[in-house]
Amino acid sequence: MATPRRPGLVETLGFQEEALAPGRVRCWLTTGAAHQNIQGVIHGVVPMALMDTAMGHALDGLLEVGEFCSTTQISFQFLRAARPGEPLEAIGAVTRKGRRIAYLEGSCTNAAGEVVARAQGTWYVGQVRPAADGAAPG
Repeated sequence: MATPRRPGLVETLGFQEEALAPGRVRCWLTTGAAHQNIQGVIHGVVPMALMDTAMGHALDGLLEVGEFCSTTQISFQFLRAARPGEPLEAIGAVTRKGRRIAYLEGSCTNAAGEVVARAQGTWYVGQVRPAADGAAPG
């Protein structure tokens, strides 16, 4: 990881993660009632967030010191519903990294190994700019 990690949404949602290989990250979560929508199935934002996190962190692990990345476009396809109590796992993988644009894929599966959702996206790779006053960027 090129820059220090700040706590945030990943911790709030309770995601766990591990790097599997350079450019490949696994994130997982055991879902609960707090993750369901009004119809009683897991809200689509949960697998979306799992995949976006796995994908972004897969790219983050390939960045050089002084680089950052941000999602510029991402597309999700949902293939089946997940239910509260069901563990979900997402794998994010960098398929190509250029100087300024990276291409990534993600897949979210349930405990049976069935694909719940998949994603494809592009990320911008930029250079961290020093603060105007000479202080370290925050």
